[in-house]
Amino acid sequence: MRYHALQALVCFIAFLALGASGRSATVAAQPSVQPRFVLVLTRHGVRSPTSPTELAPYTSQAWPKWEVAPGYLTPHGAALMRQFGAYYRSYYASLFPATGCPAQGTVFIWADVDERTIATGKALADGIAPGCDVNVGHGPKGKDDLLFDPLPTLGRADTALSKASTLGAIGADPNAVVDAYRGAYAALDRVLGCSTGCKKLSNVGTTIDADPDSGLTGVSGGLDAAGTAAENLLLEYTDGMPAVGWGRADESTILDIMQLHAVKSRVEHETYYNARAEGSNLLAHIAATLDQSVAGTSNGQTRVPASARFAVIVGHDTSLSKMAGMLHLSWLMKGYLFNDTPPGGALVFEVYTQGSMPAFIRLFFTAQSLAQMRAGDGAHPARVPVYVPGCPDLDCPVTTFDAIVQRSLDKRLVGAW
Repeated sequence: MRYHALQALVCFIAFLALGASGRSATVAAQPSVQPRFVLVLTRHGVRSPTSPTELAPYTSQAWPKWEVAPGYLTPHGAALMRQFGAYYRSYYASLFPATGCPAQGTVFIWADVDERTIATGKALADGIAPGCDVNVGHGPKGKDDLLFDPLPTLGRADTALSKASTLGAIGADPNAVVDAYRGAYAALDRVLGCSTGCKKLSNVGTTIDADPDSGLTGVSGGLDAAGTAAENLLLEYTDGMPAVGWGRADESTILDIMQLHAVKSRVEHETYYNARAEGSNLLAHIAATLDQSVAGTSNGQTRVPASARFAVIVGHDTSLSKMAGMLHLSWLMKGYLFNDTPPGGALVFEVYTQGSMPAFIRLFFTAQSLAQMRAGDGAHPARVPVYVPGCPDLDCPVTTFDAIVQRSLDKRLVGAW
């Protein structure tokens, strides 16, 4: 008995020693470092449908009325983005003062010219620094901001290449998506409940057409309408509406249907050629901003001041999809689809500098869950690491990242910001 007791004691002491050494090794392998600079590329928050009448032909029931104008950020969406702002302030506490307002020039926010993006920027600013005078910059309203919409002002896409890219991504037959996503189409048809005087979306043909101004090709017809219908149902759900899809759509059903929005986005915006044409200007200025943060002095290629510690660019779901297409990124967050871009979802670029070690970047995707958004309880978003292909690991040296970016850019379509 005494032998076994002594043996157990020795094993227990060894276990404690092993645990201590394990913890030490973990600390050594993952030093507790704080980022020097953070840039957030975010989608706007929950909005109303941009074109509320365009889907009327596909259901025999009226779509719900919203409390704001088409395409505007909702009050619920604004509250969620304020929570997201407070989360950023808390998570990156080392970049902000312990209390009070950040110093002038240390926080930078730039939004696209739409009401929903500007309002999202203001909600984030309120969450990051309530009661403080944090400016939300944007271009002239009513005019394209070339950071987000460079075509056709900076140049025109090669329509033949764009068409080849788009058709190649969909197997040359746009209507093949109906068979490939038959379950999602069936779920959407059930929710829309088309009986008489309307058209089932699964029976509406899809075409690939070129935009005469930009030269880019995109999806028209059935898949376009199906993706929009799926997104509108998701917006109803995340805005907390009581009877989503006329009471026929729960979270599981919405995720199923959102596959149609995801494939539309993949074909239109994540294909490499289209992503380069639409996203080169945005990616070039993101990279310039990250480089500036490492150097600590202005490089003249970004609006973000060299003094900034935390920057936010407020765009759209397409902004995120373009970055995924150009850099071949992928992410998967629990409760979402592959490369999903929900309201408020963001790619987060963290810049680290440690003494004489080369500066490096960590990239994350972050989002509030659908349930959190629906409940209005988005104070604790989730985040997942994102790998940049071509980097040696999740910690990507800035020089390596810059080289990847430069290879990805169509420099004809990069202008001043």
